[in-house]
Amino acid sequence: MDSIIINIMLWVLTIIGYVIYNLYSKNIKLERMVLEREETLQLLSNIINESDKILIDLDTIGAFKSDDEIGYFFKTVKAIQSTLNEFAAKDKS
Repeated sequence: MDSIIINIMLWVLTIIGYVIYNLYSKNIKLERMVLEREETLQLLSNIINESDKILIDLDTIGAFKSDDEIGYFFKTVKAIQSTLNEFAAKDKS
């Protein structure tokens, strides 16, 4: 009778141990993924900030006129940059 109880307890402990190990290994993988995503988002944020500075410098010079193709393209790039700035602001909060 005692050996049956001991066998059942060992069986349950083995299953619990496997479940804990499985969850722990999945947690480690997810933590690595989160760190990789954070690095990627940080790099993207740096690129957004740099391109925003360059666009502001170009716009203050007034090198682009709105009546030609380059001006239209520049307006489109500014709109994209504005959207990226909003995304970066949401990411920081």
